[in-house]
Amino acid sequence: MRRNKSALFERRARYGYIFIAPLILGVCLIFIPNLIETFLYSVCETDAADQFAFHFSGFGFYRDAFRSDPEFLPLLGGALRDLIINVPVIVIYSLFIATLLNQKFKGRLAARIIFFIPVLLATGVLADTDGTALLYTGAGQVIDTGVSSGMSSFADMSTLLSSLSFPQPLIDVVTDAVSNIYTITSSSGLQIFIFLAGLQEIPSSVYEAASIEGCSKWELFWKITFPMISPQIAVNAIYTIAISATDNNGLLSYSNNLAFGESNYSLATAMNIVYLLALGVFILIVLGIIKKFSSVTEE
Repeated sequence: MRRNKSALFERRARYGYIFIAPLILGVCLIFIPNLIETFLYSVCETDAADQFAFHFSGFGFYRDAFRSDPEFLPLLGGALRDLIINVPVIVIYSLFIATLLNQKFKGRLAARIIFFIPVLLATGVLADTDGTALLYTGAGQVIDTGVSSGMSSFADMSTLLSSLSFPQPLIDVVTDAVSNIYTITSSSGLQIFIFLAGLQEIPSSVYEAASIEGCSKWELFWKITFPMISPQIAVNAIYTIAISATDNNGLLSYSNNLAFGESNYSLATAMNIVYLLALGVFILIVLGIIKKFSSVTEE
């Protein structure tokens, strides 16, 4: 019996390695060589006249990014600040919507499709027009769609929260989240379905037993739902960080201009590597927070 079980586990392991073989090959043959070449760009001067030959110069470009370039640190801080605001908002919003869609009600399938539509609309040509607040007619007239006029409501909201003695960092988070509601919705489709798949894996008998013991809805969420979907929370957090970090933010635009506009490839690469390392630290902090909250709620 034990031999049969071990043979089954070995067969499943072999199938697993077969499925991830393309990923392993891609990492070994494409990702790692490109990562090494990227690092070489950051520590070497490139000579375009000599077919971009590398001339080792040490870590001087990293020092220049921090000490000599006046734009790098503010842009890096702004990019990380956007992640600190957007990632929790998107993950919490996705979990909230997934919890609603996991309930039994008429039209549940249609509701799930509706919440996945923004993912489709965010691709292709529509993705290039999602920030446009004006429509142009054939006669050259400009029609305001009302998006730009909504900025005054955000100022009113900021004034209201200030009058209620809310701290300024919290006011900034709320106003940024409200102003980016379309971005949040369009960026949450896949996360919603990952959460939905995780919620459906939780046995209903667990909730029934806890309800019989007198647990409230709030206790059911924190003591059962949250700990059991913590792996999905970690996956969605990392996915959201990766997607948000690769958006065309100010830092990436600035480094691209340095590389392809001013041909300063080494300095631009050094900036991007620093940004990558900062994202790695940010991911570790997020995973640590998720693990901490999960262990607390399990107690």
